[in-house]
Amino acid sequence: MAQAMGRKLARRAGWTVATIAIITAALIFAELSFAKVEMTAGGVNTRLLLPFMRGAIGIPVYSGTGEHVTIRGYLAGPVVRRKSDGNWSATWFCEDTVKRTQGHGETLRIECAGMTHDFPLAALPVANAIAPMPDKLIVLSDIEGNSRFLGAALRKLGVVDTSGNWSFGNGHLVILGDSVDRGRDVFAVLWRLRTLAAQAEVANGAVHVLLGNHEQYLLRGNVSRAHPEYRYALQQLGGYTGAFANDSVLGEWLRRQPVALKLGSVLFTHAGISPEVADAGLTIEALNQAMRDYWSSDASIGAEPSPALDAVMGLDGVTRYRGYFRDSGNDRPAATQQDIEQILARYHAERIVVGHTLVDQITHRYNGRVTGIDVNHPEARPEVLVFDHGEPHIVDIGTARGFEDDTGTRLREFSLFDASDRKLLASIYRANRTLARIPHPY
Repeated sequence: MAQAMGRKLARRAGWTVATIAIITAALIFAELSFAKVEMTAGGVNTRLLLPFMRGAIGIPVYSGTGEHVTIRGYLAGPVVRRKSDGNWSATWFCEDTVKRTQGHGETLRIECAGMTHDFPLAALPVANAIAPMPDKLIVLSDIEGNSRFLGAALRKLGVVDTSGNWSFGNGHLVILGDSVDRGRDVFAVLWRLRTLAAQAEVANGAVHVLLGNHEQYLLRGNVSRAHPEYRYALQQLGGYTGAFANDSVLGEWLRRQPVALKLGSVLFTHAGISPEVADAGLTIEALNQAMRDYWSSDASIGAEPSPALDAVMGLDGVTRYRGYFRDSGNDRPAATQQDIEQILARYHAERIVVGHTLVDQITHRYNGRVTGIDVNHPEARPEVLVFDHGEPHIVDIGTARGFEDDTGTRLREFSLFDASDRKLLASIYRANRTLARIPHPY
């Protein structure tokens, strides 16, 4: 009797589970029957829109997919890989086509959309991370793939001439991290900075390109913050991590850049030096070496926790810390004036300059000992921090940070009966699974 009752309950439970599964599948099918796909003007998928009440739930498409894609005037790349015999191979995406070439020498010239572009390939040393304060110094932060703004700002500040070449003599340019993500012109920004670094060296100047948290995302294949059309181009070029692998010119160069810089008595990091990092006793050289050691290992499988990596990539590390800004919405303890004084004393510095956390204008805090310069939003004042013989000045360059490559979006109907849309669903799943497997924070 008891066994019969048990079997009966088991059958009921089975029917209940099956019924719930059928209802759930029916609801999903119904939702997808009214779904839409959002795309960029060039045809790259951006979101799957599921109807919800009077609006929609947007599921991001991180897979770098699209149909009949043509991105007018867009160049992504080149990805240049060196060979042991001194030759190199290059791949780039131009509007709707992947192009390739091979060659030998120190310059690559390519044409795209009626324009000619030259890329210097010679090996490039990294400027010293500890050096005297130059007579002329300009600091920019959080360019985020915005090539138009970078070019306009450098021209207005006299860093480059009308042809885009270095004209700043023995002056220094500091890029305070997060040169990548958000905007689609990531390759253009990185190639421009690398080219200027080479030209500045010849003129006894320097370009210091610090790494921020978004460069770390890029090198580890986390494209969740990247522009959809840039993601699409990366996929056409062989995948997210391959484009900046260590055997590529840009990937090798990026991996050697510092996370901390000291010029004269001024410290520069992307996010800031927290009390925890200062207490760890790591020097500027040690912080930079920890980052380089990380890139020289197989970072894709994660790394063992260590004080050095925490100091670089942890929540209180120099690329992610937000404790200088009480109104940033971060839940970390805010630094006190005493903390700032102890941090600066530890590094024998008078001031620290940071980006990372948005401010409406370049802002001096903690009695002028901390300066925040991340004005990368349209409502912020178009200001730049300039040092003249060691004295800081704020310069309004009148150039807004708008992303002019955002030409709008369009919608199309989604259909489960369309093979390409079923592939889109599968690609969304695979992309999110890949992102979930990236170790955090390192």
